[in-house]
Amino acid sequence: MPAAGYRRPDRLDATGLVVSVIGTDGQEAGPFDFSQAPAHGRVRQQLIDAFIAAAGPEGRWRSAASMGTAHRTAVAFLRSLDRLGIGIDTLSHFGPEQWWIWRSDREERNRWPGQVNIMRVLLKEIPEVGPLTRRALSQRTHKPRKRLYDSYSVTEFEAIRRRAGELVRACEARISANVAALEHHRDVRHDDGPLVPYEETALSRGALLERRVQDGRLRFGRGAGEAAEQSAVVLGTGGLHPTYALFPSRMELLSLMAALVCDRGYNLSTLESMVVPDLASEPGRDEVLVSHLDKPRRGHRRYFTNSFSGPHARTLRTALTITAPARECLAHQGHPTDRLLIAGTSCGVTDHPTTLFVTGGFTNGGAARRWDKVADLRDDDGQLLHVHFGRLRLSEQVINRKSSQNSAAVSEDIYRRPDALTARLHQDVILDGQAEAAGHARDTVRLRYAPVQYLGLPVGTADAVLSGSLDTAATACLDFNHSPYSADGDPCTASFLMCLACPNAVATPAHLPLLVLLDEALNNLASVDPARFEVRYRKHGDRLGHLLESSTTPAERAGARDQATEADREVIERLLRRDLDA
Repeated sequence: MPAAGYRRPDRLDATGLVVSVIGTDGQEAGPFDFSQAPAHGRVRQQLIDAFIAAAGPEGRWRSAASMGTAHRTAVAFLRSLDRLGIGIDTLSHFGPEQWWIWRSDREERNRWPGQVNIMRVLLKEIPEVGPLTRRALSQRTHKPRKRLYDSYSVTEFEAIRRRAGELVRACEARISANVAALEHHRDVRHDDGPLVPYEETALSRGALLERRVQDGRLRFGRGAGEAAEQSAVVLGTGGLHPTYALFPSRMELLSLMAALVCDRGYNLSTLESMVVPDLASEPGRDEVLVSHLDKPRRGHRRYFTNSFSGPHARTLRTALTITAPARECLAHQGHPTDRLLIAGTSCGVTDHPTTLFVTGGFTNGGAARRWDKVADLRDDDGQLLHVHFGRLRLSEQVINRKSSQNSAAVSEDIYRRPDALTARLHQDVILDGQAEAAGHARDTVRLRYAPVQYLGLPVGTADAVLSGSLDTAATACLDFNHSPYSADGDPCTASFLMCLACPNAVATPAHLPLLVLLDEALNNLASVDPARFEVRYRKHGDRLGHLLESSTTPAERAGARDQATEADREVIERLLRRDLDA
């Protein structure tokens, strides 16, 4: 624990414009430089104070990526005020009108609500912001229901999965071979094979690898170009720089990330936060790896674990294999880490303190476009297939038909249902469901309604229906002695309301006045005595309503209502009073 009198170090530099943050992993994030943004009186300093609070130990943001996004958004906010005509020198003067002006400008430029939500967080951290503005800030903005992209087709998704696996396996073969050579060198201190000029001496393959993992660099001295080519041949890096003898390139790490997304549907922030997994299986059993994950947007449920076995465990084991030498090198450099995803670099253009490795932002700087060219895949239209990690994550949920890092409801409503591929993948299920629904409707509403000539009845039966000799209370019965509701051969004793569900019942336009009166009477009963209606008459009302809506027009029903007589009304009243029951 800190000694008595300890106080947290100031995270601002001497100018008060550059912020650095110690993350939960003990690593420093930043620096985040606000000096290039206009001051606008006290506005810049107020936003810096809010940024420090939101990125601090009790703040909202934990990952360096989230802090970097918030920094860029705050700087863009300051730069946009003059352009939007928002002239303020303190955020106490920032009213709801100015907020809506800025928010509308952002939403016109970017339909995704990330920047708006970031500024809502920052402005709420500033005590000077007035109550009316806080009320405006409280109105949340939501992600659009419709994405700007659909999922990949099944063929495209499988092509990306397959090609990513090929590139990862090639990387694993190279690094595993060099790790084996390094271990052999450490065991016997003698290597067979050619020597490579190195500084003022010549080194074997194992010795070169030892220098690489200890120092992180290979310094060839004079004739560096020719020596690097010779070492590339000895180390088996092919067209890659000898740097990648023990470390994956950025393109190879992108391949690994794509494979993990295809397996588990992880998003980029979760991938970059992955740490070395635990081995949960016993020796001799199938390997089970447990990965500890972090998704900050899940709030108090942000930390979770996933278990990997079978093919999924092989992908994660490959990730461990190809990045283990990088973690060993970082430990030698005084920067030990348990981070899973680490790429090497041969150009030194990286924000890592060692300038040797890339540990985040793997897709920045057009890396995904470069991967497209390396993978050389074609989409269904024959064009170069572009890997998009958001689209790949969506495709994993749609194609595998399950949720990933979200609830089943979110996966269904936000990811799968709006996507066109879902309907195509479930076409058989949808058609079966429609057929089942139609069958259920036929079983539930068996009363047939049509003019007599369209009912397909024998001539004698059709004449009897026309004459009214087969009429019941509201329909006509074709077989009174063979009812589904009574013993075969016995007269039907069911309520006349059951005619609405009976295959022996038919109705013609002559019966429509009675049916319309019955529908009105049931609706009146539903409003006067809802409880009784629900228990006794709901199913009958639904059947009758469906029949009238599907088989008659509003004009036909209005005409039938006008044709109804007092005798018809009396019949319906007696029917509902059960005076006509057997």
